Amino acid sequence: MTKNWNDIKWIFEPDGLLRDIYVQEVTLLDWEKLIDFINLNYNLKFGEAESSQIDKDYVIRYLKDDTGEIESKVLRIYRNGVTINCHFFLSDQIEFDVDPKEIKSLQDFENIENFMISLSKTLHNQVTLTGENWPTFPLVKIDCDKEINKALTEKEANNLSENQNSILKQLSLLKTDFKMRFFPKAFGKQILKSANKEYVSTKKNKNVW
Repeated sequence: MTKNWNDIKWIFEPDGLLRDIYVQEVTLLDWEKLIDFINLNYNLKFGEAESSQIDKDYVIRYLKDDTGEIESKVLRIYRNGVTINCHFFLSDQIEFDVDPKEIKSLQDFENIENFMISLSKTLHNQVTLTGENWPTFPLVKIDCDKEINKALTEKEANNLSENQNSILKQLSLLKTDFKMRFFPKAFGKQILKSANKEYVSTKKNKNVW
């Protein structure tokens, strides 16, 4: 069923932060399935050499590496004016990000929604869209196996929020914290930190809904 843009456009109001897309509780086999699927179906650039295909062997070696000596590479997927990025942070959690400034209409949202649907169908897993670095608070949730496809209205998000403040206001208050994170051009999973804590995956049962 087509969603009402007026109900969901608040999610993509530019606030200086990205929006993240998560697939939680995954394995290296899931990563392999994902890479094969993306290579077959999307216009992409991988790494500084901007290869048109993801080097699956390289990514799997990187995800398994504990030394921090393998250079990280960025994946960029191009979908009708929207760029979806992946930095291969963790072996047990898939994470993409998008710039909300590129989501300006229902058509743009459906572009992202269809991408999330394709991930859910390919991996038979739940896919969520959240505020930047906020995996526990889904703003959009898709799980094709469970026939779930829901985007929160701002009212619904407020009702879920513990302090009843708008999610966008909370995101704005967190900007200072996020600016403290160090993101070099070549992202490194070993250096991504929040408040001096190692970046770790989040289990689905930690999500608020």
